This record gives sequence, C-alpha cells and structure tokens, in this order.
Amino acid sequence: MKIPDIQIVGLTAPIRHALQGLAALAARPDLCLDAKRIARRLRLPEDALSKCFQRLAAGGIIESRRGPGGGYRLVRTPKSVSLAEVACALESDGSRAGRCVLQDRPCRDETRCVLHHAASMADARMKEALARLTLADLAYGPRSRPRAGRRRTGPSPRRFR
Repeated sequence: MKIPDIQIVGLTAPIRHALQGLAALAARPDLCLDAKRIARRLRLPEDALSKCFQRLAAGGIIESRRGPGGGYRLVRTPKSVSLAEVACALESDGSRAGRCVLQDRPCRDETRCVLHHAASMADARMKEALARLTLADLAYGPRSRPRAGRRRTGPSPRRFR
C-alpha cells in the first residue's frame, strides 16, 4: 500500500505568518516596514501578523518605530537570527508541549500513544532544522545567501517595496 504524500509535522499559523513577514524584513534590513503592508503583500491576515510582530518586538528580534517612516525592522543581521529563536518567541507559553498527536490530552510515559516515539523523533528533527536555518535562508535561500567578503552569484533576494 502506498502512503499518500501528506504533511504531519508542521508549524503553527503564527510561526508561519511571522517567518513570512520576517523574510520580507530580512530582504530589506535597511528599511522599516509596516506590518499591515507586508501582510497585504504576502496575503496574510493583517491582525495576525501585527500580533506576531508585537511579540517578536517584545522578544528582542525586531524593533518597532512609530511615526512617519516607522514600522518594524530586524534588530540583528538576518544570518544571526535562527528560525528556532522566532518559534520560541512565539510559542513561549509551551501550551503545545507534550500534547498527544492522536488525542487532545497530554502524552506522558504512562499514557503514551502508539505514535509517541515517531512524533517525538519528527519533532526533534524539525527543531534541529529550525535551529540550523536563519532568516537569511528565508530571504535569500540557502544557496544564494551572501557570504562575507564575497559577491552574490545567485538570484537576487525577494525584494519588498
């Protein structure tokens, strides 16, 4: 029997929205960009992206500037911000930690479901990938990311105007 091509491991909507918005900021680190404008451009829910950006600003990943020319911008370089940092800033309450993938209940040693081990392994691999990847990878792709002292040879980053 062939198993259909399905996705079981994924990211929450706030993390997905934030990563897409942060990719826009990473592509234009010299500018402050408005969250609502980014959301419209990327077809994301405006309120949701604004809330994500507020939490990321509180977490020190981006900063907020008010007034004309204001908006959000990265505090550090895109290559110094891991995707794991972003996920941690948005999932700080730990409400999903230890939840069973089959039922809406805690999945502990004495009540492990049959998928517990497989889900734990998949979760660990996702965390490793998030720790390894950075905002520069999102903005430029892993192969075309500019390296110190070298000119870019790959495609230009996705520009946000």
